[in-house]
Amino acid sequence: MVISKRAVIVVASVALFGLCGCKQKIENKTSDNKPSEADVAAPAAAPAAAPAANAIPVNDSLPFEQNIGALPLKGNPAGMVTIVEFSDYQCPFCSRAEPTIAEVLKAYPNDVRVAFVNMPLPFHNNAMPAAKAAVAAFKQGGSEKFWAMHEELFKNQQNLTEDFFKATAAKLGLDAARFEADMKSAETEAFINKGMDAAKSKGISGTPSFLINGELFVGAQPLDAFKGKIDAALKRAKDVSAAKNLTGEALFQELSNTAPKPAPEPEEEEDEAPQGRVHVDIAGAPMLGDANAPVTLVEFTDFQCPFCARANGTIHELLEKNPGKVRIVFRHFPLGFHDKAKLAHQAAEAANMQGKFWEYYDKLFADQSKLDRDSLIATAKGLGLDEAKFVADMDSAAVVAKVEADVSAGSDAGVRGTPHFFFNGTLLSGAQPLPAFQAALDKELNAAKAYQDKGLSGNALYEQIIKDNQPAPLVVDNIDASPFKGAANAPVTIVEFSEFQCPFCNRVEPTLKALLDDPAYAGKIKLVFKQMPLPFHNNAQKASEAALFAFENGKFWELHDLMFQNQSALGIEDLKKYAQQVGLDPVALEAALTSNKYEAAVKADVAAAQKVGVNGTPSFVINGQLVVGALPIDAFKKAVDKALAEANK
Repeated sequence: MVISKRAVIVVASVALFGLCGCKQKIENKTSDNKPSEADVAAPAAAPAAAPAANAIPVNDSLPFEQNIGALPLKGNPAGMVTIVEFSDYQCPFCSRAEPTIAEVLKAYPNDVRVAFVNMPLPFHNNAMPAAKAAVAAFKQGGSEKFWAMHEELFKNQQNLTEDFFKATAAKLGLDAARFEADMKSAETEAFINKGMDAAKSKGISGTPSFLINGELFVGAQPLDAFKGKIDAALKRAKDVSAAKNLTGEALFQELSNTAPKPAPEPEEEEDEAPQGRVHVDIAGAPMLGDANAPVTLVEFTDFQCPFCARANGTIHELLEKNPGKVRIVFRHFPLGFHDKAKLAHQAAEAANMQGKFWEYYDKLFADQSKLDRDSLIATAKGLGLDEAKFVADMDSAAVVAKVEADVSAGSDAGVRGTPHFFFNGTLLSGAQPLPAFQAALDKELNAAKAYQDKGLSGNALYEQIIKDNQPAPLVVDNIDASPFKGAANAPVTIVEFSEFQCPFCNRVEPTLKALLDDPAYAGKIKLVFKQMPLPFHNNAQKASEAALFAFENGKFWELHDLMFQNQSALGIEDLKKYAQQVGLDPVALEAALTSNKYEAAVKADVAAAQKVGVNGTPSFVINGQLVVGALPIDAFKKAVDKALAEANK
């Protein structure tokens, strides 16, 4: 989902990524898995198991993802729709997609087959070993043992250790010595790398991703979204089979080779309104460079992130090339899917308490393989730190709270990944090359000159330039004509952009209810609902129109609740049933939906969303400030409290 460049509040966790899942640029891989720089007639049944020999029969004359006979397979081997799944055993979004794939196979027992391709992402340090365990099970026991291992790996994402792999192999009746040898073999790694190369060649950069008869489909999307794609793929398969007299694997290859290409993502347009600058509190944070420098570079980073390590060298080079012009301020942002990051950040903070933060920082980025507890302590000792104090500080509640406070500050600033930088509050995201950093610095130096002329520098300049460049509050069109609940004249208005088929929108509804029911906010909040049906949710548009029919007839919130309670059943007949349950005329509803009576009103809500930079659901505008995602209640309370404070001024 595209997010406006305005400052937004988001959750600093993997859950932020919603349907996008785990995503990262995929490059050619070295052996250590680090990025290097460099259906009418049924098809012939694909083999359900790999041969007994250790070699997997990959036909290199075909694209790897079309080697169905060499890939783990389940479903009907003669199905006309082939789903090739690219997945990572450590990716939480991949795990979330697995029940949906099971539902797909139940819904299409004669039409769908699923093949699996390993795509371990480099920032998931247990993903490659888990992939090797899955391939080793496949090599020894074919698809049957593969899927059994596959299921255990996803059930135990937090325990992907060598001991677990061996214990699971024994549980599945695999030969222990052969399993271990296959896990360690170069052929196993080569097989996985072929899958990763196939992903790259298809433009796949994140997991889970799927090729449905060759057409890319991305994310842990709901069952209805899969059904829409599968129904279209099945129709296309029948049409091509009839037109070209193709069956079996020849049909599959034709479908794959002629699959519709994904449309390029449109470039994000600049908002017309001033973007403003993001304020990040820098008081007490580690700082490197001239304290009076006119440009403050705030860095949100993760010591286990390989891209952060790359950016580390770049920003230090920037500092060296621009003495006295820029200073670096560090903020902790360990990502939830990096299992060693949190402790590493606590260790860095413990080093900071003994005056050796930047030295420790450099050591952590110099060797990211040494982030276990013993290594962290050894690094501290190597820098001459007091070991007992270091260990006590590293595990202390104060240090844990400091790291968590930095993550919270990053979340408030719109940080969703690492590395993330702000030049005097202006965003620069990612491990970009030095010229990009230099260009950003030069631009900010020019902007800071007027403040320097007023005698401002360092902290005073930083605070003033951000204060002077805040965007005007967002104004959402036509909220007075929209459904609302709460106090009509409340000091805080939350405009909710949502849709009834979105699982994340459903997830946030109890949170919003709890917020409105909180006695501390009695009479202080007005919640306005705006329709924003997403195009890939096939029932969302009519559900939104039904909601507006209910609003016109005084039953909006009653139908609202029923539709969210029944997200998997939002067809016209379902909507008529729910309407009758809340006291509405189902015949009148059907007439309104058939005539598209409320289509324009829904489009108006969508236009209002886009005007204020909302491009995904759920999103909220709280007294003019954009807040994105199914946030926990504490995040909403924080935003509401801030809005109340501003309203009281």
